[in-house]
Amino acid sequence: MTNFEFLQAEHVKLLQNHADLQKRYDMLAAAVGFSNISVGDASKLSFVKNDITIYCDGHQFRGHRLVIATRTDYWDDLSRLDRIEFKDITYNTGCAVLKWMYTDHVDGLLGSRCLMEILVAAVKYRFLDLQIRCELLLLDRIDCDSCLMLYDIATKNDLVQLKDNCEKMIKAKWNEFSADDFTNVSASLLYGLIKSYSEHVLHSIIRLKRSDILLLFFIENFQELPKLCNEEVSGTFPLELALESDQIEIATSLVNHHADVNSIDNNGKTLLMRMLVKNKVNALIFLIQNGANFGQKVDITGENLLHIAASTKCSYELIEWLSSNLNHFDINDVDNDSKTPFIKAVDSENIEIIELLLQKSAVDINKMDRKGCSPISSALFKIRNMALAELIAKAGTDLNILYKGVFMIHHAVYTSNLDAVQFLCRHKVDVNKRTAEGMLPLQIVIDSENINLDLIRILMRSAANISLKISGSHETLLHHIIGSENDSEILEVCIENNICNEDIFTIVDTNGHTPIAKAVFSGKFQSAELLIKAGANVNEKDPEGVSLLMRTINSKLDDAAVFLLDHGTDISGCISDKDCFSLAIEFSLLKTIRRLCAFAREGEKYINASLLWEALQQGSFEIAKILTESGCHLNGCFYNENQKFHQTLLHKAIGLKLRDAAIFLIDAGCDIDISEQWQINGEKPGRDTPLLACIRSDFNDVAMYLIKRGARLDRKDAEGRSAVHLSIYKKNIAILIELLNKCNPDLLLDTDCSGNTPLDVAIETHNYLAAETLIKKAPKLITQVDENGEMLLHKTVRAIDLESVLFLISANFDVNACTVNESCVTALHLNAQYGSEIIMRNLILAGANVNAISTDGFTPLHVAAYNNYEALCMILLENGAQPNVPDTLGNTPLHRAVSGGSVACVNVLIGDSRINLRALNKKQQNALFLTTGDLSRTNSLDILQMFLNADPQFPLDEKDVDGFTVFLLSYLKGNENMCHALLRCGVCLGTISQSGISVFKHVTPTKQLLFSLLDKLEREPCWADGHSCSECEMKFSLTMRKHHCRHCGRLVCARCSEQEVPILKYGVEKPARIWYVVLLFMPISILLMTVSIIAYIYFFTTCTLVDFYSKSSNDTLEAHNLLDSQSSSDRPRLMSRFLTEAELREVFMLPEYTPRDLDLTLKEREFLNKAGKVSSITDQIIQAVKST
Repeated sequence: MTNFEFLQAEHVKLLQNHADLQKRYDMLAAAVGFSNISVGDASKLSFVKNDITIYCDGHQFRGHRLVIATRTDYWDDLSRLDRIEFKDITYNTGCAVLKWMYTDHVDGLLGSRCLMEILVAAVKYRFLDLQIRCELLLLDRIDCDSCLMLYDIATKNDLVQLKDNCEKMIKAKWNEFSADDFTNVSASLLYGLIKSYSEHVLHSIIRLKRSDILLLFFIENFQELPKLCNEEVSGTFPLELALESDQIEIATSLVNHHADVNSIDNNGKTLLMRMLVKNKVNALIFLIQNGANFGQKVDITGENLLHIAASTKCSYELIEWLSSNLNHFDINDVDNDSKTPFIKAVDSENIEIIELLLQKSAVDINKMDRKGCSPISSALFKIRNMALAELIAKAGTDLNILYKGVFMIHHAVYTSNLDAVQFLCRHKVDVNKRTAEGMLPLQIVIDSENINLDLIRILMRSAANISLKISGSHETLLHHIIGSENDSEILEVCIENNICNEDIFTIVDTNGHTPIAKAVFSGKFQSAELLIKAGANVNEKDPEGVSLLMRTINSKLDDAAVFLLDHGTDISGCISDKDCFSLAIEFSLLKTIRRLCAFAREGEKYINASLLWEALQQGSFEIAKILTESGCHLNGCFYNENQKFHQTLLHKAIGLKLRDAAIFLIDAGCDIDISEQWQINGEKPGRDTPLLACIRSDFNDVAMYLIKRGARLDRKDAEGRSAVHLSIYKKNIAILIELLNKCNPDLLLDTDCSGNTPLDVAIETHNYLAAETLIKKAPKLITQVDENGEMLLHKTVRAIDLESVLFLISANFDVNACTVNESCVTALHLNAQYGSEIIMRNLILAGANVNAISTDGFTPLHVAAYNNYEALCMILLENGAQPNVPDTLGNTPLHRAVSGGSVACVNVLIGDSRINLRALNKKQQNALFLTTGDLSRTNSLDILQMFLNADPQFPLDEKDVDGFTVFLLSYLKGNENMCHALLRCGVCLGTISQSGISVFKHVTPTKQLLFSLLDKLEREPCWADGHSCSECEMKFSLTMRKHHCRHCGRLVCARCSEQEVPILKYGVEKPARIWYVVLLFMPISILLMTVSIIAYIYFFTTCTLVDFYSKSSNDTLEAHNLLDSQSSSDRPRLMSRFLTEAELREVFMLPEYTPRDLDLTLKEREFLNKAGKVSSITDQIIQAVKST
């Protein structure tokens, strides 16, 4: 039910409920005395006598005028009437009306037709309430069967609601109505419905078989009749629809109103064709009578009316009609597929049409269609109707005609059509005929997937010849039969028909095989048996003289060789100097070897080990077992001339990883501890045992098997490695575990030629799983010492192997264990030497002692500081390392850092609050003494600066046990940078050691360093102290006073310092006592500086530098190169700095300052005068120096 129908049904129910409620209300109102009562009550009328007679359908009833008057006004004034009559109403309908008049009740169980009669009566006699009640009841009963009748009633009586609901039902079910449903509907009403609900009016009229409505349609659509009468709807024309339903009258009317009898549908078929297909003979006659065309063809297929008849199952009347009109057709006409009506009739197995056409001698029964199919081939292969084929054959068809490019006999064989083959053979078709490719019918049968022996038997009985050769090959059909799948069965058929003779057995194919040879080589022993029985020779030889047995063995045909041996073949003969036995072993022919070994045992022949090896190498263990049982030696050796070695069968199997072969030899009882022998320089040292060879080549299965079978585990290879060593090298944990389960723990302490135990090898190769397994087996392995006195942890730290270190720590190795040698260092010492930060942290976390002391008194901090590992020093200090611990020489880590030039480490150590910068070693030297030998450009200076930053009062002039200071040692070692830096810090230049060595008396190849030191003195140095003159070594007394050179600070006597000169670079203008030798060391630069200072004091207080450098506007030298700023006034200004030597020379050499006669200004003349004075003073000083 659709949504609309559901809503409609609900609406009707609501209307009925409303009517029931209205009735109840009226009854209740009457009971309480309401005046506007709409329904009479029979109980209240009982006291009144019935006063009117009602006639209905031959019956009369007594009634009351009052009741009738309240229900209808049809009879106007009832007071003047004694009787009324219900005309055209049945008795039952009248009773229902009277019941409603008195009870206001209509039985809902009444049928729809009865309700319609009551409704008609209510409408006629104006019973309005009854009309409404009946209409409501009928609304709920509208269905496909009653809607048309209700629609007619509603239309005639103008019942709008009922009409609308009927219209909706008619529209929804329009296509389900038949012509009988509209029989009683008036023409005008039905025509209206058709126009309303039918898309194609004319087709609907014809389908409803209402010729009266057709007339209305013609009148209404007179102008469009040519179009409407030929309109195709769903592939059907109006005329076709009329003819199909045998409405000849309507068909005639259509033709009279321009309907086309030759109209063509969408498929290109005419009405004549379509009526023929439907076997409408009367329609055919009607169309022909009205001018239909016989010769019309279908454009798409090219078929004419006879083609269509040939494909149609025709009735007797249609055959009669065709027979009478056959002369109107071209019986050999072809369609687009080149098919004649006869071929179409054969394809459709239309016997009636075939017989009809065969009556005409003009019919061509051999004509082929486009695909090359003739009537006979169609009957034989397409429809496989032998009776039909017999009928065509009797008509004289050609049986050797081609079908699909081959003769019919070949096609019949191709398709295994036994009936067709029998039919053709019965009609004497040649069974030895070849196709274009040279194929014979029997060959085709043999090549088919499913061999049909009956088919072969039919061909053989029809004289098929198996001695014929296959096209393009030298083999006969007999060879071909042997090569087929069902060869023996086919041969039996051939032998039954006595087709075999001796000549057939000697014919060879392209491979040189006779039939018996082909049967044997292809394993067709049953066929070979049949051929032997038929006379084939089992000892035949090829043209080279090789017997059939040798050829089968050489072709690795074990069963074939056994077959020939079982049939008494001769076993003599050979191929390439190999007899049957050798060839059989080479090709692993088990059955043949078993038979030949029996012959060997009988003849007591020796079986070589090489034959056993070949069997093992090929995996032929059954053959190997047979050979060993026959006496083959298991420990036989092979000698390799090129590689100079002897190798047993077991070693050879292991080398080639032949697992099964090796296990076979072990199980067979070979020596499992025998060594491979290699010849080197005339010697024959022992090499790998089978177990070592297996482990070396990762041959685990055999290695496990050897261990299980008790192979010796203490055997070693040429490098001294045992099986345990090798398993660790190869990281073969499975083998190692098996070895450890079987071996003595003392075996794990053995070393190889390199002195490595198995645990050493495991750590070296990072095979920690193996190492852990070894430690569990022998815990004392971890503390074993090598020849250098080092344990595993020391070696791994030296190699900076973090993973191994972590493993050993996790194995509870004592991280504070010392080496068993003269150095006695811990792992932390070694790590401080090799510089791994992460290893050091892990060692410390594992409990390493950061203050551990070696034999030399070194702590790890000593070693890290000396090797300049800043990060390691920081780690050690952070973890409690003592920075002031002395070694055996008294050197602290700071001494070691300074001596190694480790600036970064010095910085780290000085930054520690616990450091003692002034700590002295056994030579009474602080750490700064050790910088004197560092001649690098910056290291010593950086360290000096760090010391002074940390301790500004650091004793730079402190002496060691020999009286040397830092400065004196730096001078002696040629550390010029350090000397200059120390002098700038104010150290004493004249220090003398206990042995009398000073910078002035120390013998050097040149005095360049001393000159440089004296030259670059910027201030008066500290005075030296002593008891004698440092020059003449006279001891001081009351009469011999001490003096100091004011230039160098040296302690001298009066005689050695009697010269006095002003020391201008120190700002000493008065003559000062100096050591006389100093004058020889003073370079020209000091004199030039002196001149510059004098010039500055003399005249730069009276004129500015701008005046001094006054030039023309074109000069390139500008004043701001010398002055920071230029005052606008003429007030003299002092220099902001001293002139350099180059600037001073430039001043005196400028050509602008030469005298000029004409253009000298006042300032220029003043400058020249002052310059002359400066020049004279300079000359005097130079002369004084030269005279001295």
